[in-house]
Amino acid sequence: MINFKLFLVLLALSIVSVNFKVSAQLSAIHDFNRNDSVFLINESSDTLLYPFAGGLNSCQVMNIDMNLDGIADVLVFDRHGNRILPFIVSASPSGKLLFNPELASLFPPIEQWMQAIDYNQDGKKDIFTYTTGGVKVYCNESESELKFTQVTKPFLYSLQGTTLTNILVTYADYPVIADVDGDGDTDLLTFWGLGSFVEYHRNTSIERFGIADSLTYEKASSCWGHFAEGNESNAIVLDTCPGVKKSDFVSENSSDDPKHTGSTLLMNDLNGDGLPDLIIGDVDFSSLVQLTNGGSVPDAMMVSQPSNFPNSTDPVSMNTFPAAMLADVDNDGLKDLLVSPFDPSLIKGENFESVSLYHNSGTNAHPDYQLASKSFLQDQMLDLGSGAYPVFFDSNGDGLQDFLVGNYGYEDSCVFSPVDGLQCFFTAKVALLLNIGTTTKPVFKLVDRNIAHLDSLQMQSLIPSVADMDGDGDMDLVCGNSKGKLVFCENIALPGQPADFKLVDPAWKGIDVGDFSAPQLFDMDQDGVTDLICGERTGTLNYYKNTGTKNDAQFTLVSELLGGVNVTNPQLSNNGYSVPCFYKDKYDDIKLFSGSEFGDIFVYDQLENNLSGSFRLVGTLPGIKEGWRSGVAFGNLNNDTLTDMLVGNYSGGMGLFLGKPDKIFGIWEQAKQTSSSLRITPNPASNDVSIDIKSDLAIKSENLLIQGMAGNVIRKYSKVNFPISIDVTDFKNGIYLVSVQTNKGIATGKMVICR
Repeated sequence: MINFKLFLVLLALSIVSVNFKVSAQLSAIHDFNRNDSVFLINESSDTLLYPFAGGLNSCQVMNIDMNLDGIADVLVFDRHGNRILPFIVSASPSGKLLFNPELASLFPPIEQWMQAIDYNQDGKKDIFTYTTGGVKVYCNESESELKFTQVTKPFLYSLQGTTLTNILVTYADYPVIADVDGDGDTDLLTFWGLGSFVEYHRNTSIERFGIADSLTYEKASSCWGHFAEGNESNAIVLDTCPGVKKSDFVSENSSDDPKHTGSTLLMNDLNGDGLPDLIIGDVDFSSLVQLTNGGSVPDAMMVSQPSNFPNSTDPVSMNTFPAAMLADVDNDGLKDLLVSPFDPSLIKGENFESVSLYHNSGTNAHPDYQLASKSFLQDQMLDLGSGAYPVFFDSNGDGLQDFLVGNYGYEDSCVFSPVDGLQCFFTAKVALLLNIGTTTKPVFKLVDRNIAHLDSLQMQSLIPSVADMDGDGDMDLVCGNSKGKLVFCENIALPGQPADFKLVDPAWKGIDVGDFSAPQLFDMDQDGVTDLICGERTGTLNYYKNTGTKNDAQFTLVSELLGGVNVTNPQLSNNGYSVPCFYKDKYDDIKLFSGSEFGDIFVYDQLENNLSGSFRLVGTLPGIKEGWRSGVAFGNLNNDTLTDMLVGNYSGGMGLFLGKPDKIFGIWEQAKQTSSSLRITPNPASNDVSIDIKSDLAIKSENLLIQGMAGNVIRKYSKVNFPISIDVTDFKNGIYLVSVQTNKGIATGKMVICR
């Protein structure tokens, strides 16, 4: 007869593979695959090509071969979030653009602006971009995949007189980086940092080395083109340079010195005469100014100023600060004209018309730009203006996950005044997207951009959360806003009918967290009633305990710094814009995911039974940074038991990520299996078990999980002090998997219960 106790011990020692899986599950909070194949239909019943590309706000468009197939692809950089959006040009059918976000991770960190220029003439586009104090350059060293190496230390220098000095290009300027003098190397034009004149920094690579593979500059002119821009306007005076009387070139103001607050430049031969002309955009002004070159290649001289660029039928007209760029977006060999706002401010924008495309119907030598679209690529994305804050819920009771999305706002109007400059006004709304697909294949349709007519409040930054707040069995809606208060909308739908939200109270319960309230309705202390947790501009969390009932919520402020959470990056800002999302994983553990000002999704654990302590910051979601002012939502879209995620950003769109199975979550980089580090005595056991951990893990208190062989959770303990004694009298005979999450790894073991 087999000794049952011995059999269990031997069996426990033999199941190493199962033990590793459980260790992985303990550290596997979630991992995600980006998914851009889910269909989304807009309010015009059009199926969007790039629904979850994330929206567009303030963009630069350029050509660069990103999949190394010899075809120039289309790269979009959105400075509102420093977002890189790669679009691959399909060889068949020719010219079709395919969104390929995975390539974005292969680019270096980019801020404010970027241009793709092949400075060393090796057939690969290099990257010029902003850095504090000027311009930095990354050389394209791609072979089997994209690879860039910074070659400036730390920025471009130019010989200015007898001194080698950095070429100053501010974050508010977009320079010309091109061959200005026609000798084959890459020169640079930019406005003088303190004035109204364009500096010309000539690349001397050809002159010095005979080849165009270097970045050696000297300032060749302090007044390229012989013109001046008004110090507080976009007025241009021709045939002038430093040294003339101020009144000769700036007649509209009386300030002591010319000041330059931001301009964009594009150089191109517009009339086929072989001379480089110039297009200028200016901060707080809506049009582009064209200057025609009547001089020579060695000595540019702007002689005329045609109006209504690029043509009188469809001249450029944007709210503010347009930047012009050239790129071939349809693979026809002709460089098209693209125009987008360059203003760094987050509260000046076009919302739905952020990228104008003018097709070149002429030639590259003599272009003819005709307006083709005011929302290039953008009209194929879900774009909710500025800001996107999603939350999942089943709106119509069909068992499919729909979602609501609030925003910072849609731009209503812009007004310019000499004192305040350009001011734009936004109105926030909350949109509803219905899932009209199946339980395994979601399809979304935008059915309403303005539920409950919340635009009537004239608020900004409506951030939604849903829960049953009146005990009638349906989900009500609570929204935060920029003023820090809460908006309550009651669901007045009849039982079994789709949600119907009615605005009840724009200052619900008198709660005010300061600025930019971001609520989540969640049972924080697990007492059966819904509490309120509210993020805010400071990056912290406010916790209001529900001291009322399910039918009559009454909130009492418990903490203005719940869990010690603060998602502010003090090196970059004094603000954090926390947007919390508490979530129970499949092990019934509560985790906190919080959006933040610069787009990181912060992850915290060790929440349970720890509301007066500090939550543990696990890290940020690796590889997921969709843009500034992020917001996150979780749900199950395809009935696969895995958690899916939406991440919103300030450009008005979202990224969609589906749960990835059997994958250790990337933020647990330190997690290692240390199965020999647990001491379980006695083992086998019958009544009581002592669990300890070896001292080499330097553990004081951590999480302990006991599971059955099927992975089901039997017991879990938070912030355990070791050794711990556990009563197992109610455990059935069998083998149990024990896992301890430590600061150095995952300690695992097997416990045998035998009576």
